[in-house]
Amino acid sequence: MENNNRLNISAGTRKLVYCALLTALGVVLGGMLSIPAMPLGSYTLKIGFGVLPVIIAAVLYGPVYGGVVGGLTDLIQALIFPKGPYMPWFTVIGALFGIIPGLFFRSGQPVTWKRLFAAIFTGQTICSVVLNTLLLMWLYGSPYHIVYARIINQAVMIPLYTVMVYWLIKALKRGGVI
Repeated sequence: MENNNRLNISAGTRKLVYCALLTALGVVLGGMLSIPAMPLGSYTLKIGFGVLPVIIAAVLYGPVYGGVVGGLTDLIQALIFPKGPYMPWFTVIGALFGIIPGLFFRSGQPVTWKRLFAAIFTGQTICSVVLNTLLLMWLYGSPYHIVYARIINQAVMIPLYTVMVYWLIKALKRGGVI
């Protein structure tokens, strides 16, 4: 007999609703609850947890859903919390923040510390350290020295993201949410 406490919702609809909630959470965490840092006199670094929901979507549902959540999160943040003119390249990189970690979990591999760290390390290094840094240098003339601040930032954030995503996913599974 089916549990009367749960609505009879298809798995696809449930996945879509969870991704919408993760997108909304990413917008709030990235737009309102992040700290802009200006280590070299210009807006070159943002300290926050807006990428966590994107990574969670990627780990749970794969690269397509992770990419959509990442792209929409960036686009909606740019519309609601503009930090200058809209640049679609940042939205493309936002999608990559979900696609790259999602590639590590596309066939439903279990969430282990090693796989999760490798997924987050790869995604953050490619997107935040390399692509975003190059884009900031190209678009705004930021000095190449910003890469050092971004590397230090990610040296702290990657392990933190790994621990947080691991425990959040375990808690969601334990609670029967996913």
